[in-house]
Amino acid sequence: MDNREHRLAEITAAQRGVFTLSQALELGFPRRTIAGRVASGRYESRYPTVFCLAGAESPWIQEVSAAVLSRSALAAASHKTAAHIWGMTSMRPKTIEVVTRRHRRTKRDNFTVRESKDLRLRHIEKMDGVDVTSAARTVADLGASAPIWYVEACVDTGLRKGLFVPADVKVFLDQVARKGRNGVGTIRPIIEARLDWNARTESALEDRFRTLVASSYVPMPVAQFVLREPDGTFVCRADFAYPERRVLIELDGEAYHVDRKSFQTDRLKQNRAHSLGWVVYRFTWDQVVNEPDLTIDILASICST
Repeated sequence: MDNREHRLAEITAAQRGVFTLSQALELGFPRRTIAGRVASGRYESRYPTVFCLAGAESPWIQEVSAAVLSRSALAAASHKTAAHIWGMTSMRPKTIEVVTRRHRRTKRDNFTVRESKDLRLRHIEKMDGVDVTSAARTVADLGASAPIWYVEACVDTGLRKGLFVPADVKVFLDQVARKGRNGVGTIRPIIEARLDWNARTESALEDRFRTLVASSYVPMPVAQFVLREPDGTFVCRADFAYPERRVLIELDGEAYHVDRKSFQTDRLKQNRAHSLGWVVYRFTWDQVVNEPDLTIDILASICST
């Protein structure tokens, strides 16, 4: 294999199995060579300027890579596609979405292209060999196209995974906000609410609990509260707490605390807290999600004593 072939193979592998005509030309391949390999069946044309090896598997991420590379202007996987790649949602979108500065639709486009004049190179990162909008930009863009429940879920998952902090999204919004930019009105209040939160939650149930409390009349408890002995010895970390009431709050999700070891650990933690004069309240997923009024009534009772 000559050096050109080797370099093209490296580029193709790095881009999830696809390469562009311009990349091949830059390596010194004549146009007629690429055209001849397509005609002979060695290459397959995914888009007019994007190719892959014939017969190669075509996983979803390769479809995304090809769609991004088919754009002549700066482009990246975006919106729900980017959210899935970042791991903010497990739901793979039915349609691939790409954002670009300039869009001229072709007959072979089988994905959604969104035009954004404020797209900049600093808003793009490489994930799994694909150019993807940054995590902060992704959730901001979702505000213009996705249901609010989907946006909130992606924001909370992104925060939990450490993909961004609320301030990152706020900075982006401040940079691009302008009269008429879609989505700002949806995402800004979501981010501003999270800026008021004083700690990251570690599970989807904790996010639901926090959202429930934030929308109610009861004060927000401290998240991820660390309880210690008088001498400073670590006792436990509670999901939430009202320290001034000496109350700890634990949330029992369906996927957590169900094995024997975790069950024993939870009870030991609860007993140690009781020995120090703290009361432990436990709420299940069903109570938080399906009985929100009852949950708030209990919290209100705690705060009124």
